[in-house]
Amino acid sequence: MKKLAVVLTLPLALGLAACDTLGVPKLDVSGNILGTKPSGTVRLTLRGTTVNGWQTPVLDQINIPTFNPEKSAYAISLPEKPSDGAYELLAYADTGGAANRYDEGETRTQVTGKVFIYAKDGLGDKSAKDCLNVKAGWSLCDTATMKVDQSGTPFDYDMTW
Repeated sequence: MKKLAVVLTLPLALGLAACDTLGVPKLDVSGNILGTKPSGTVRLTLRGTTVNGWQTPVLDQINIPTFNPEKSAYAISLPEKPSDGAYELLAYADTGGAANRYDEGETRTQVTGKVFIYAKDGLGDKSAKDCLNVKAGWSLCDTATMKVDQSGTPFDYDMTW
């Protein structure tokens, strides 16, 4: 019975972990999802990625609860203690049933060319001059220019289907 209780409360705990104590997003990242919404349940995920040869240690996904995934606007909280690395935020139409995760082949938002970089202690000289020299915490980087668009939250980040 205890195992069942743990299994049933795990989704709630994971959902609240991305939010403050009341379960309301801290608005670390907000924006719009532009274009025509595809069929399927719209979800958001933050997944580890590789930038300029620097690979996130855990290339996994963190599913992110939203206020109303059927709307085109969203607001999320970023994880407070992720592994150092680069992360891609994307919306996708979950057609994989109970998977609740993005699977290759599912309709997703277009690649923006931007990634969120988390560095607990900063990287390089911490000047934020480029994606290899970021301040401690979260930064938004342009992968084409390798320049830091912004250091620190909140981020305004639009996506397009």
